[in-house]
Amino acid sequence: MDAKRKAIPKSIRMTVYQKCNGHCAYCGCSLEYKDMQVDHVIPLNGWSEQGTDTVDNMLPACRSCNHYKSRSTLEGFRKMVSAMPDTLMRDSNTYKNAVRFGLVIPNKKPVVFYFEKNN
Repeated sequence: MDAKRKAIPKSIRMTVYQKCNGHCAYCGCSLEYKDMQVDHVIPLNGWSEQGTDTVDNMLPACRSCNHYKSRSTLEGFRKMVSAMPDTLMRDSNTYKNAVRFGLVIPNKKPVVFYFEKNN
């Protein structure tokens, strides 16, 4: 946590947790309350936009999604996720072989986050 950031009160954390009924807002995995991280949709330290520290700007996230999104905007994160198959094809021999053997089929489906499909 940044030195300037204040801890989010438990009552607000519970409200954020309930927004997606115990799921990560991004990937949709099940989340235990104790494992949830609170993500600021518009980052507090964004380059072009300044997010707010309000419940309206918060979503529940798993550790993996929150870490990967970091201080990206929602659209920036969507672009990063969309680029994953190309990055894997470029950088991972295991992935390339899985594609060659038909075990993995890359696709260019648009990235729709869990909270967009379920709220």
